[in-house]
Amino acid sequence: MITFLFALVAPTITISPSVARPPIVTTVSPTERSARRQTVVVMQPMSGRCEDGALDFSRVQTPIADLLWVTGSNADQPVTMSFRIDESGRPLGIQRDPATYGMAADLAPSLAASRFASGAAREGCVIVYQPKRSSIADTDLQHLIGYSIFAQSRPPKELFDRIAPAGSDCNTKRPAVLLRAVPDFEKIPATTGRSDWSMVQFDIDAAGKPVGLRIYGATGNQALDKASLKAVEQSRFTKGAKQGCLYPYTRRGGTLAAPESKEIAAYRSEDSNCPQTVEWKSQPTLTYPENFRRRDIEGWAVIAFDLAPWGGVGNAKVVAAEPATEFGEAAQRIVLGSFTAPSKQGYSNCVVRVRYAMQRQDRAAQVNVD
Repeated sequence: MITFLFALVAPTITISPSVARPPIVTTVSPTERSARRQTVVVMQPMSGRCEDGALDFSRVQTPIADLLWVTGSNADQPVTMSFRIDESGRPLGIQRDPATYGMAADLAPSLAASRFASGAAREGCVIVYQPKRSSIADTDLQHLIGYSIFAQSRPPKELFDRIAPAGSDCNTKRPAVLLRAVPDFEKIPATTGRSDWSMVQFDIDAAGKPVGLRIYGATGNQALDKASLKAVEQSRFTKGAKQGCLYPYTRRGGTLAAPESKEIAAYRSEDSNCPQTVEWKSQPTLTYPENFRRRDIEGWAVIAFDLAPWGGVGNAKVVAAEPATEFGEAAQRIVLGSFTAPSKQGYSNCVVRVRYAMQRQDRAAQVNVD
């Protein structure tokens, strides 16, 4: 039996969820679907500036494409991201217009993984992203391959047909894999905050040996490209010639550590009457923001709240969150979903910090509360 404690000043509790939160699936009726269309949406940075002048956003990462059911022109509205930049060039305090949630889930994480010029901190920065919509048939292959690799649910057959090389027959009576060679990923440099991928195209000769290997699409990690070609070359399949086969290898990104945080006592108001520790009687639902987890981006949030005499949590609000407000929103839900032991008078102005970290051994998402 585990006792779950939120330590308001000192102690720390660690809980490691073993299963990531499942994706949200929206059911679309045939009538609705007839009035809508499935569209690939790519968010492209179009302009940027800070309080002190222009902002060079040329190296800002392009978010992973989304495949959405879109109606009307709402998906054509530009999205503004607000943030500041620290002396190292790292964007912090990332916020987006709440009206744009539900599309471009990778927008804030891709910005958090980007870097600007170092040397001086900058305040009041914004980047405006313009959605670019296109059909699966008209979308650049690089975006489609990236989407297929990181999609939270199985992409439609139309997308795989579009990705397939011209003249491919590899998915017709697909050959069985006798040996699947895998690169030694630990020897391949990782890109912090972003997973790299290499999609290898190859044919299979009559004996089941891969031939005619080449890189069909990639993120630019040359070491991964080289290792992927070698791994496919060493793989073997059942006999029978095939053309236009594809296989991707992915090198998971390096962990982007959370920014530094002040001591939790610094966030506690002078009129707080909370005890040093509070025992929580119900296990909170600990969720790591999935869009940041898949990029191995860590973060934290400080939540202020009140406790009713019967143990309920109320008036929970985000005091601080880094590197993006989405960590604060997830932490607020954790606190609101918790329940404490009853008290005679209740407490006000309590504070708790929720830390989101990636375990170094198995890369499981870890949520710590202190």
